[in-house]
Amino acid sequence: MPRNSRIDCSSSTTRIFPTRALWHGRSYHRNLRLSPRTSVVERGWWLGLCGLIAYLALASSDIVDADNAELATLGALGGRAHPSGYPLYVLWLRAWVWLPGSAAHRAALATAVLGALTLVVLHAACRAWGARPLAATLAVAIVGAAPVVVHYHCEAEVFAMNGLVCALVVWLAAERGPLRGVRRAAVLGAVAGLGLSDHLTCVLVAPIGLYGVVRGARESRAIAYAAAAAGLAAGLLPYVYLACADGPASWGRIRSPADLVDFFLRREYGTTSLVPGAARPWPANMVACLATIARSWLWLPGAAGAAMLGVRIWRPAGETRGAWVALAASTLLAGPVLTSWFNVDPHGIGLYISQRFHILPTLLLTVPVAAAFDLVAARIARPRLAAGLATLGFAALLAAALPHLAAIHSPAAERGVQNLLRSLPPGAIAVVLSEDQCFGGRYLQLTRGERPDVALVCSELLRRGWYRAAWARRGLAMPADPGAPLGDALVRTGRPVFVDPGLTQLRAAFPGYPFGVVHRVLPRGSAPPSPSDVAAINRELYRGFDLDYPRPGRDDDFAAVAHRRYAASWAAIAGLLEAAGDHAGARDAVDVARSLQPTQD
Repeated sequence: MPRNSRIDCSSSTTRIFPTRALWHGRSYHRNLRLSPRTSVVERGWWLGLCGLIAYLALASSDIVDADNAELATLGALGGRAHPSGYPLYVLWLRAWVWLPGSAAHRAALATAVLGALTLVVLHAACRAWGARPLAATLAVAIVGAAPVVVHYHCEAEVFAMNGLVCALVVWLAAERGPLRGVRRAAVLGAVAGLGLSDHLTCVLVAPIGLYGVVRGARESRAIAYAAAAAGLAAGLLPYVYLACADGPASWGRIRSPADLVDFFLRREYGTTSLVPGAARPWPANMVACLATIARSWLWLPGAAGAAMLGVRIWRPAGETRGAWVALAASTLLAGPVLTSWFNVDPHGIGLYISQRFHILPTLLLTVPVAAAFDLVAARIARPRLAAGLATLGFAALLAAALPHLAAIHSPAAERGVQNLLRSLPPGAIAVVLSEDQCFGGRYLQLTRGERPDVALVCSELLRRGWYRAAWARRGLAMPADPGAPLGDALVRTGRPVFVDPGLTQLRAAFPGYPFGVVHRVLPRGSAPPSPSDVAAINRELYRGFDLDYPRPGRDDDFAAVAHRRYAASWAAIAGLLEAAGDHAGARDAVDVARSLQPTQD
């Protein structure tokens, strides 16, 4: 008798009718009626809810770095971010503008929602690739509480949406994914387009996505390829927003389709060149990427997941060999291959800059880690209890990550820019070098109304014609050269001029003195104040600085950078006093510098 059949014994003649497959068919699993509690746990919604509560509670209310400040500003006002513009993420932030609180906090809350959704979709992807609910829950609990993942799920950054998009691709491409045939291909294309509308690194999961599109075509007909292409085109539509997103916080100008293509391809900004003119230490970057992945996965589970990728390619289970090969290829492309092209030294701030790119390979490893856990989950008799323990494990790992997160989310970076703006005299012009001051100052001026009278100029942007043209329209014409020609142009305005201490050529061409975290520039031939007067001026300035928070440590990224600026200013004052023979005053200035320096623990 056929395996899937029914028997009619209503008459003297027995008849056998073929029926639809039940036990092995998809409809059987869809029609299973789970209790609400079981459904919430086994489908990942419980873990997603835990992640949502945690990420919302930990969302940063202050800006913490340059990109974060820029995106928080655009979330409040709209506009274009630096290339590729990230239009989908900006539009997502704009949808949450109704929330109360600071612009930085609103953007962080909106990003926390994306982070929680990523956990749910990752859980579904693990299940679609053959893992049991318990194994999927364990794997997602670990990665969801990893310090680097929590960091970027709790502040305005494009990488939370990027992780969600890539998790969707892995889920949709699976043989047991939610869609089949033409619908699978069309939705994969749309998700790919939306992903490119957020961050271009989602293209690194193309091996999985293309495998899913081919699978969709084989399940139906060749029109699936056209459906995928149409979905891709539809997903790219958010880029139309960039053409009309002019505003006070917008980057560049888009006047033609060619400009839009250049913006998308980052021709003005670069791709893997994170620090202009720097060397490419590819071995160190690869090691840093692998170390981040290993620490995020608590070393042993990460090693088990990497080994399971090889095992599943050798002996497929849960998915085809081709699917596992595609997943391995995407993980390698998104991890060691991409980071090997970075031209930034992965130490200190360099590691902070590059570490955000380690999130994607960390998330992609969730599926093979769940497959490794599945070998153990098959032997557990009480999966609900184990799922509860996994939730407790998520909370414990999250608690362990809190000190690191608190250091990153220190108010020191925002207060540093705020102290700079508040210390300047009315109508001042300040030329800053670092992006955290550039975009942080723009955030404070545009969203908080902080010192709008100050002209805060970003020296690194002066070589871009659109930036100089924007300042010219405001009555401040400047050259592209940030050296002596810039100083001449600014001094001619008659306004108080201050520059970053790092602009050494400009400083050498004019008299001046340390003033807070910047350097006061005086007209040629002017005499600067005496060193003792400079010390008195700065003591008065620093009395007005808001430093009421725990002093950051030396490895606390941009919070530490803010305090190094304070200390460097007083070290320069100490040098002036020492050169003038005021040894006691120099010792006092050194003591002030030490008190402001980041802690050494």
